[in-house]
Amino acid sequence: MATAAEIEAKVSDYLEGDYEVQETDTIPSVENVTFGKAAKRLKICVLYIDLRNSTDLLLVHQKKTAGKIHKGFLHAAASVVNNNDGYIRGFKGDSLMALWPSGYKNQITTCVRSAMQIKWLLDVKLSKHFEAYQKIDFGIGVDWGEVYVMRAGIPRDANNNDLIFMGECINYAVGIGEQAKGPYHVEISPSTHGNLLDELVQGTSEGQQVQIWKDGKIQWKGAERPTKITTWHCPF
Repeated sequence: MATAAEIEAKVSDYLEGDYEVQETDTIPSVENVTFGKAAKRLKICVLYIDLRNSTDLLLVHQKKTAGKIHKGFLHAAASVVNNNDGYIRGFKGDSLMALWPSGYKNQITTCVRSAMQIKWLLDVKLSKHFEAYQKIDFGIGVDWGEVYVMRAGIPRDANNNDLIFMGECINYAVGIGEQAKGPYHVEISPSTHGNLLDELVQGTSEGQQVQIWKDGKIQWKGAERPTKITTWHCPF
């Protein structure tokens, strides 16, 4: 058991001086990031999906039924992420965060395609199963940018330490995902849109080439910021 003095010494050490930062182009595992004053820096694309009005499920349904809906929802999202080589960062009851390296446009495009595949699964393919209980709504936010990855918690205790990812793109993806809703389930940052391959920028409707994305907006950090929204999906 650590004493107050030992805790103070460790916190003081973490807060003072420089960290050793190592560049990487892959998402590290816990074992790849050491404790102490060390971090890894990389560019990632973040997908965050959130179930709308999940608290209401507990008011309308029994806990077991609400649990079934949550479990089915998260299984569908996680399966798409795994099939597209994404890294599931974590679950939080009614939400999931996943990461992809984003050094190239095809990696950013894969992240956004995953979001559009999740939309197809939940809103089209699996809707009849959820609607046996209740039609669900959800939002998916995507952004990309540079992050620092550090290992935090208690050393030599596998159950009480993990990686933390620090970067505005993570917070912005969460903010977008928490406001997005049907029919525009998928909402992305303009910089994400600007780095998509052509296959996810335009589509064909009634024999004509059309833009997949429309202009959206979000209130974030006290200001209105632009986003891109779509009703399109990608069959899985």
